[in-house]
Amino acid sequence: MRMRIMLLSVLISVIGLTMYAMISVQIYGGYETDLVIRSLKVYAKMYERSDGADAEVAGELSEKLEGVRITFLSADGTVIADSEIPSLAGTDHSDREEFREAVATGEGSAVRESASAGMASVYYCKKAGDIYLRISVEAISTWGLLYGMLPMLIWLIVLEALLCGICAYIFTSIILKPVQELVKKAALHEKTESKYKELKPVADAMNRLTEALEEKMQEIESEKEQVVKANASKNEFIANITHEMNTPLTSIKGFAELLTTNLSDEQRKKAIKVIIGQGDRLANLVECVINYNQLDNDDLPPYEVNVSKIVAETAEILAPDMEKRGIKLIRETEENVTVMSRHERVVEVFGNLLRNAIKYNKENGTIRILLKGGETPVLRVEDTGIGIAPENKEKIFDRFFTVDKSHGGKHGGFGLGLAMVKKICNRAGWNLIVESELGVGTAFTIEFTHGKNVA
Repeated sequence: MRMRIMLLSVLISVIGLTMYAMISVQIYGGYETDLVIRSLKVYAKMYERSDGADAEVAGELSEKLEGVRITFLSADGTVIADSEIPSLAGTDHSDREEFREAVATGEGSAVRESASAGMASVYYCKKAGDIYLRISVEAISTWGLLYGMLPMLIWLIVLEALLCGICAYIFTSIILKPVQELVKKAALHEKTESKYKELKPVADAMNRLTEALEEKMQEIESEKEQVVKANASKNEFIANITHEMNTPLTSIKGFAELLTTNLSDEQRKKAIKVIIGQGDRLANLVECVINYNQLDNDDLPPYEVNVSKIVAETAEILAPDMEKRGIKLIRETEENVTVMSRHERVVEVFGNLLRNAIKYNKENGTIRILLKGGETPVLRVEDTGIGIAPENKEKIFDRFFTVDKSHGGKHGGFGLGLAMVKKICNRAGWNLIVESELGVGTAFTIEFTHGKNVA
């Protein structure tokens, strides 16, 4: 038994350390590649088509950008000039992954194994007028990182195996000694079956205590599960908020550093505009998070709120946004429909639903708002937008989830709006229903049931 514990402990620790090292290398390698591509994007902005696209310009630009490789490609993928290998001029690079992506979307990137052992070449290609600019640099590959840390990893595995074996031996000795003494003392009492001979009296004693402790253990287990869920929710929240903050912070830092270089007035204005925009985005994120968390500590009493008035006022405020996209608004709302809640909560719910209907709608689309009174008032917001995939219907209410998978979404949201709507509805006891068809549109319906009469 002791040997099994020792061997299992050593095996688990070795496997854990090895997996941790491999996963860490993968994560770091991906992160490092992302940083390199971002840097290359910044470099690419320093090139102007009017500067020319010959070998001399490529060499000068390469020297200016600390020796990165510069390649000019024609619209059909033919190399015009290359700062590192001039003989490539005239060769066809139309099959390169980064070039194909740039042709399709305006920019593209790729990572390929380098001729140097343990290195990889990172490429970034961008359309520049009637040609394509490709910038590349060598970076250490994932396998190169792993190979570099291999000697240290082997020593760590050996050291950890030794320490784990010693600790397992000491702990099993400490654990088994009192158990063996308990077996001797309990030998005079009733004997019970057990897989291990020395644990038979322990099993018998535990059987007598089970009924008394069962209820207590269930309570402890329930509390433990709640603590685990709370910690998991907290960790997920921290991870998501960190992820959301990383993009604007990285952008602000990158463009701030760019301002220290010799930029033209136009480039400087663009950089400042980006910094201000990302700063506003960061401030909006913080405000959204604060508003979301304040819901848990909001115990103010509800009062009668005129939903009809809120619908009319919010629609008027957001009318310019609808006009910009040619969206037609159809309102079928009854007058003086009221619910027990608070004004700011109903504004938050309807405002988020209407903003989403505008944001994810199609150009020249339609939004229909339905509001009915009665015993159970009903508010419905329909749009003719992109719709929601069936597998995402429940996920849309998760914090930081967006239908658009790109970071921050093509439409600029943080994924907190619908989470806040769901939270307010749950606290108030209202029924929130979502209907959607991909590519056709989405409808959100709120049934203002009496529920808890609080939001």
